[in-house]
Amino acid sequence: MSPDEHTEPAASSLPARKITRHQLAAHFSLSLRTVDELTRKGVLPFFKIGKSIRYDLAEVESAMHERYHVRAKARKTHAKG
Repeated sequence: MSPDEHTEPAASSLPARKITRHQLAAHFSLSLRTVDELTRKGVLPFFKIGKSIRYDLAEVESAMHERYHVRAKARKTHAKG
């Protein structure tokens, strides 16, 4: 193969790939029904390509973090005396 020939990058070398609802559900350990419901409610950002829906994992993780992340509360210190 000469250096001038174009080769397609391997799927794993692509910077960001779109995933299916099945892959998203598995990643977050959610049911498909929950993924579908969150998509329908507009919680999860998605791409519609024809009849297919795909998710950008980084965007979904960011949206989930913003909406559902619970920050730890500071513990009160008790004065002993």
